[in-house]
Amino acid sequence: MKRKEIKILLAAPRGFCAGVERAIEIVKKSIDKYGAPVYVRHEIVHNKYVVDGLKKIGAIFVEELEEIKDKSRPVIFSAHGVPKKVPAEAEKLKMEYVDATCPLVSKVHREAENLNKNGIQILLIGHKNHPEVIGTMGQIPKGEIDLIENIYDANNYQNKSNKKLAFVTQTTLSVDDTKEIILALKKKFPEIKEPKKEDICYATTNRQAAVKKIAEKCDMFFVIGSR
Repeated sequence: MKRKEIKILLAAPRGFCAGVERAIEIVKKSIDKYGAPVYVRHEIVHNKYVVDGLKKIGAIFVEELEEIKDKSRPVIFSAHGVPKKVPAEAEKLKMEYVDATCPLVSKVHREAENLNKNGIQILLIGHKNHPEVIGTMGQIPKGEIDLIENIYDANNYQNKSNKKLAFVTQTTLSVDDTKEIILALKKKFPEIKEPKKEDICYATTNRQAAVKKIAEKCDMFFVIGSR
């Protein structure tokens, strides 16, 4: 019996974004410069294959600076960004650090800081406990930035501060889900200020668009990666 031909289609664009490639390169160059071991706070990117590969050449991954026994060794901050207190702690411990935060995440940090300086209450659309969200919320004093995870949160949010409102978003979100949350916020708070340019990363957006386009032509779809 003749086997049925299987046609494999590849989504384009695909693979790592520029921010991830940059962060991986920073770890490799740091190992070349300082020698092993080099510490990395949190997984540099959420990909087991990449993390295991970096471990083999001398990277040691930790969640907190206090886990680092040899404080004379450099530490790298992951692409997701870190709260302000982390580099401050590194300086207090006299540790050399390298910041591999994605520039597009740093853009959101600066947006949030500027809004806060102007006395505006910030709403961050994102996922609770995600490293990027922890990092962004850690740029602003507690109580002056609130997390919105879904439409329910948007519809039920109460502006107890009585300040003007603005929102920023995590850079790696579902474009469709985020659009619905933003519409809900705008409906409830018509004067809410939004970013001049959307915060969801262009790579996130174009890869989701590529998946939608190719999915129409497939009987089965595989996503290759890590959780």
